[in-house]
Amino acid sequence: MKTILIILGIAVAVVALMMAGLGIKMLFHKEKEFRRPCANADPKTGRCANCTCGKKKNEK
Repeated sequence: MKTILIILGIAVAVVALMMAGLGIKMLFHKEKEFRRPCANADPKTGRCANCTCGKKKNEK
């Protein structure tokens, strides 16, 4: 039981270090702007498609 707690503690520490590293990287990003990637991409062209959230086919 003690071994499992030690391994779990090490795993939590490693994940915490990775998250802290990612946070620091985001703070010092050169462009200072983070853009969300397009979730609606056209599979044929790879370009972003128009937003279609809750709209019918004939609506823009």
